[in-house]
Amino acid sequence: MEIFYIFLCLFSGQLLKHISNNTGIPYTPMITMGGFLVGMTETGGNAVTKSLTEVDPHVILLIFMPALIFESAFNSDWYVFKKQIGKILLMAGPIMLCCVALTSFVMYYVLNYRTEMSFMSCILFGSIVSATDPVAVVALLKELGASKRLSTLIEGESLLNDGTAMVVFLVVLEVVEGQKELEWLGVIGKFVRLAGGGALLGILAGIILTYWLHRIHNQPVLEANATVVTAYMLFFICEYHTVHVSGIIAIVTLGLFMSHNGKSRISTESEEAIHAVWSYIGFCAETAIFVLAGLWLAQIVLASFTWYDLGKSFALYFCLTLTRYLALMAFFPCMRRSGYKIDAKSIVLLAYSGLRGAVCLCLALLV
Repeated sequence: MEIFYIFLCLFSGQLLKHISNNTGIPYTPMITMGGFLVGMTETGGNAVTKSLTEVDPHVILLIFMPALIFESAFNSDWYVFKKQIGKILLMAGPIMLCCVALTSFVMYYVLNYRTEMSFMSCILFGSIVSATDPVAVVALLKELGASKRLSTLIEGESLLNDGTAMVVFLVVLEVVEGQKELEWLGVIGKFVRLAGGGALLGILAGIILTYWLHRIHNQPVLEANATVVTAYMLFFICEYHTVHVSGIIAIVTLGLFMSHNGKSRISTESEEAIHAVWSYIGFCAETAIFVLAGLWLAQIVLASFTWYDLGKSFALYFCLTLTRYLALMAFFPCMRRSGYKIDAKSIVLLAYSGLRGAVCLCLALLV
């Protein structure tokens, strides 16, 4: 029966994607609402309760993360990315950390969750909702013929931002669960180990994959399989408890390495096949995670929903956009000095482009 539900989910995604392409309605809200409506039924509610109690959240992370991240990194324009790297690092590093801090402050003091959550739990929440996933924004910018420099900046920030947010999430999660006490020297050391170790393993995997692709030239099935196997094995190795470095940063590094060096090793006949395979994997992962989010949301609504919580959710969305704008403006002078020219209007667009998506949902399911 579980296999039937999987293919029913993909069939529903097929129909809703077609509707989205013809109407312009965003796909992910539609598929999330579909999962929500199923979860509100008695049969759907029982099914999701069983799935959430039996499936290890780390398995969800392993299945979805490489699919959601590698394709975006692999398809990025390396030349533009390199020119914008200063801005991207600022947005994915200091600006993201500012957003985490400001969001924690909003949750604890402004929205008054101090009676329900500790301040460290608010920081954990801030790290989750600071993981941006502006797929729809980048697609819309491309359709409108907007500057590739701006779309690459948004997409590049999302790639590195996800890795940074994940590292902050893992560090704070241990403190919230009571496994460790907060020691800043230890926190900094773990942050460097997770981020640096992930980047090094990503480069190593890129070198191995590049050599592998060179040896199997003009074999589309094997070349596509090599990219899939390398991405998933790399993520598993990084997240394995004896290695334990950032799998997301490793996947991002692998994708960027392949964008810069690896594409020349892929035969012309195979390039289209590889993109088709990864597009389909990404579609399946995106559909599944948002259906699961809808089902999960239905369970929350059935269990403890209040209109007061809904009002706070809208207030939180406003605060998230405002804090992101304030963080961007604080670093605006630094951003103007690196890469391509940027103005105040672009900052407003960048503030609104920080949508939260599948990566954020994966982290939420881990809690």
